[in-house]
Amino acid sequence: MFKKSLSVGLILLLLLGMGGCQTEGTEKNAVYSTKQKAANGIEKAAHSTVSIQQAEAVEKAEAAFKQYFNIQSIDKNLIQKAALIEDNGIRWKNPYWKLSWWVAKDSNNPVYSAQIDAQSGEVVQLRYRPHRDHKVITRQDVLSYQKTALAFMDKYDLVKEVPVNLFEASSSYMEGISVEFRYGPDQFIMLYFNEAGAVSGFEFSQQLAYTLQGNDLKIDRPEAIKMAQASIKEYYGAVDTSGLIEQVRLFEGDKGEKNWFVSWKNIAPLEGRFIRYGAQIDALSGKVCAVEESNHSLDKEPIAGLENNEEKLREIAEQFLDQKNLSGYRFDSFVKDTGTLRYMDKAGSPLHVLVDRSEGKVSSLFFFELK
Repeated sequence: MFKKSLSVGLILLLLLGMGGCQTEGTEKNAVYSTKQKAANGIEKAAHSTVSIQQAEAVEKAEAAFKQYFNIQSIDKNLIQKAALIEDNGIRWKNPYWKLSWWVAKDSNNPVYSAQIDAQSGEVVQLRYRPHRDHKVITRQDVLSYQKTALAFMDKYDLVKEVPVNLFEASSSYMEGISVEFRYGPDQFIMLYFNEAGAVSGFEFSQQLAYTLQGNDLKIDRPEAIKMAQASIKEYYGAVDTSGLIEQVRLFEGDKGEKNWFVSWKNIAPLEGRFIRYGAQIDALSGKVCAVEESNHSLDKEPIAGLENNEEKLREIAEQFLDQKNLSGYRFDSFVKDTGTLRYMDKAGSPLHVLVDRSEGKVSSLFFFELK
């Protein structure tokens, strides 16, 4: 991710709130256990829905590298890894082979990586990254990447649906440089770039999970959007979301929890600002679990003396709580791991408050225990 654009509140919402309001959970992403290994060491999937075996998936990946990036062959001295992945239709519709080629077992990232649909043989992901590409991307960079990406998609007819809209642009040392496009309500394609500005990979994904309308959901998608808008207005006042990108996701936790994440955001490098309004709604109980409001310059530094000043942070937080009829919560502790102030009500329910250090105001509320 583009680190400087992220508020701590967004990071917490994404990493810590993916289960229920009081429990942990993640998007399901489990490796099949039903595999048989032949004498030659090639894994053969026993799952009945898998028609593409590992050897064929490798062949398809090698052919794709040749087709899209003119890589005639993959160095046979590289270490190859393979796993058959199932994510229950959340990030991809079918099981897929996750393939990678490494210089050494302890390398930080693979030189080549690919994902091949284990039913259709479709190329889901392809990337050539001989070294870590990273830079602080500017508005001009994003516009250039967008133009190059659209030309690449058109050349290889990667996306047949229209329109294709820019969804995100980011750069980090770990993930590299990328731009992501959304087409339709739940289909995405991310294109990766090297530091020279050339396409070095692409990856398809989906968010079908947010269209689920199970019988056990108390809160459906339209209602989740209304609740998010109401909770943002309640705690942060009326906000203008026109021109922002709406994103609605339903995450299912490991213990059966189901939570809606509703947000409106901008593409930060294009504007030099990070803007995001969001809320987390428990789809089973209807409880508002978290609310966030972030709107700040990417270049703005933290206010001097505020970073770990518990007294000043408490003053900001408690003035906010008094204004928002949350004065029934009493201070408990300053949690250094999350940077939040922990409060408790008379019933013992927690509230974590995050203060934006660059703006000197409350940016996020978490009505559950952060772990």
